[in-house]
Amino acid sequence: MKAILTYLVILASLGSPLVSGSFEEDRLAFLSAIQKRQESSICDGLELLARHDQKETAILFLSHGLPHESLLVHEEALRLARALESEGARAAIRNAARNARDGSRRLDALRVIRSWPKALSRPELLLRLEDRDWIVVAEAVRALRDHQVAEVVSALVAKMPEVKGRLREDIRDVLKALTGQPLSYDPSAWSIWWREVRDEWDPTSVPTSNEQQQKSLPTAVKDGLYGEIVSERVIFLLDVSGSMLAETKVGGSRIEIARKQLQRVIEGGLDPKSRFSVVAFSEDLMRFSDRLLKAKGPVLKRALAFVGKLKAGGETNTFGALELAFSDREVDTIYLLSDGSPTVGKETSAALILQSIQNWNRYRGTRIHCIGLFAGDAPNQDEIRAREFLRDLARMNHGRYTEIR
Repeated sequence: MKAILTYLVILASLGSPLVSGSFEEDRLAFLSAIQKRQESSICDGLELLARHDQKETAILFLSHGLPHESLLVHEEALRLARALESEGARAAIRNAARNARDGSRRLDALRVIRSWPKALSRPELLLRLEDRDWIVVAEAVRALRDHQVAEVVSALVAKMPEVKGRLREDIRDVLKALTGQPLSYDPSAWSIWWREVRDEWDPTSVPTSNEQQQKSLPTAVKDGLYGEIVSERVIFLLDVSGSMLAETKVGGSRIEIARKQLQRVIEGGLDPKSRFSVVAFSEDLMRFSDRLLKAKGPVLKRALAFVGKLKAGGETNTFGALELAFSDREVDTIYLLSDGSPTVGKETSAALILQSIQNWNRYRGTRIHCIGLFAGDAPNQDEIRAREFLRDLARMNHGRYTEIR
């Protein structure tokens, strides 16, 4: 056995094609790589195991590959698990989605299932709408966006009154994408509409939705930069770097507009039952509170004063602000308003920041809504790079990207 493992390691180091042995040999090689924490060898082991399309392979992927701390190993295990087609493998994945005690294991199994043919995946996704963990329900809701059929619309409309906060936002956004209806977050509005149109509803007539929006500054200011806040556990990240001093044509600088718009949300856009916080960031991080606080009288007054005193200057430590937001396990929604890309902090590479967020968010399900405030003219600013970063950050984390010009 030792000779076989040595041979596999040598082949991998030489870049030679891997030679698969029996399932037992490949299983032992994979577990040995796991024990030694050799990332590349683990991925090679996953590749070898994938050649055995059977129940035991699926179980190994679910127990050791998908939950692995390395994002690379996780993504490779996910890719290979989705390619398993035997009834034994799919039965094991289906059983994990339904019965695994750990919610993260059910979540991983669901991520595999969502790639199956719709006739196989849809029943499982609908079942998971009743999961005991909200994050699993949220994953099922997002996956059902690809199933534009009346059965799914009915299930989501029926589910909407049972939930609140983030889950209600998730369901409404998917219903809007499936039906093209710009209805509110009020479940009764959806119920009334669906009763009226269900029998004649034609999904082929629904226009393609676009989560990216571009608004003029006057329109955005009138409507509110943040839109309607539905989450009850939200944190606002506000860029106060030097470029936010850029003057706009509607009167006032970017920072002045950003302050007023955030104060508008704090003053009247939060449910009193919700909890929130604010982090302002330039080179340094300025926290309103070290935890989420209830949106009630004295707290709101202190938050309004905190935001009102913020001044712009310095560089942009976006990574630090996001890291701080993710350090609070309660947060399920992040609103990031910025006019630039990261320039200082522990990490400034957009690609590496996005990778870090993917890792932090793997079992969190936090939505990150990004607002790019580009109205006005900031000298020497790379707007293309900033736009791409904010757009990708929102897209990769279940959020919306809104660009203001």
